[in-house]
Amino acid sequence: MQDGLLPACHGTELELGDEFLELAGAAPAPAQNPARPLRTDVYVSTDRHAMELSAISAHPTAAAHSGDVAEPGDFVTVEVAGVPLIITRGQGGSVHAMHNVCAHRGATVETRDAGSQRVLSCQFHGWSYRLDGELRAVTDASVFSSTPCTREGLVRVHCEERHGIIWVIVDPTATPIAVRDWLGDKLDKLLTSLKLESMAPHASTSIEVNANWKLLTDGFLELYHFKYLHRNTVASYLTADTTRPLRFGAHLGNAIPKDGLLEDLASEPRDGWRVYDGTVIPVVLLPGTVINWDAGQVEVFSLRPNPKHPGQTLVRLWLAVPAERADQTDLWDSTWAGVLEVISEDFTAAEQVQRNIETGVADELLIGANEELLLEHMALVDKLVTPYSG
Repeated sequence: MQDGLLPACHGTELELGDEFLELAGAAPAPAQNPARPLRTDVYVSTDRHAMELSAISAHPTAAAHSGDVAEPGDFVTVEVAGVPLIITRGQGGSVHAMHNVCAHRGATVETRDAGSQRVLSCQFHGWSYRLDGELRAVTDASVFSSTPCTREGLVRVHCEERHGIIWVIVDPTATPIAVRDWLGDKLDKLLTSLKLESMAPHASTSIEVNANWKLLTDGFLELYHFKYLHRNTVASYLTADTTRPLRFGAHLGNAIPKDGLLEDLASEPRDGWRVYDGTVIPVVLLPGTVINWDAGQVEVFSLRPNPKHPGQTLVRLWLAVPAERADQTDLWDSTWAGVLEVISEDFTAAEQVQRNIETGVADELLIGANEELLLEHMALVDKLVTPYSG
């Protein structure tokens, strides 16, 4: 297996261009291994789903774009692995994440999707909290209790800002994992080289998909479907035959050149190549986040399984664009419309597969040698959930 790219210098980017040209000039390689079966209970088992939720809760999840809480006092409310959260930016510039649940009687503290506040106040009985979740005041304290309230405030969860994304670990009992360590050195350097932290959010949406979260990641890991499912969209400028699989430990992806890049590589001097500017790089982060670099812009997919149903997933999707070109709204509106069109094709196919699995008529899928990353990803998920099987 080839390891992931290490773009520490321009030379590695050039080497990727060399590989693209080599792939473009060769016939598709015949399969070296037979197709293999995959049991479909991994998409419908409630016991497995519970283990996966525990694993997701104990690992970083993309919760919001940094620009969603750009200024001190800004907040957003989200739900990850069934846990309601409020994410804030404090007066000192740091980000915080807490359960959006009042320490008094469990009411929702902030009911809005986003806003800006100097303090957080529960509308039920007026208890207030500082932006880091610390209890600020108990209303009518003298009649509430004969002793001082010992509540610490909102339950805090681990929160970190990196690569323009706010990551959370929703299980407050889990051992915190630094995002850089979780990504690994090579992938962290790739994301750094793509300068994701300097991008500005342009658009976002939430999509309810009636499919298991792993069926949604599958669409980023195999390109066999491109010229069929996406024949009227991305297949017109992306060719699966020139794809370079990427492996970054537990995180998997692909590097896919656009047709225009292949033309440039064939005609321009090698030392002038700008390979990443013409490459699509989807990376599936284990568990449940997809970062899709698209030749200068980035889409982030945060896959949030329904805790009560393995066949339902809330997808939080956002598009971030170069800050210096953020005012080109017509361009980015058109780009966003294209993203939604393509992903609708993928999600519709995933829902069809999920529905057929749930009827019981498809108890086994057949995964081709040209879809090997699907089985690799499933094996990595198996390994991830093993500690939660007891």
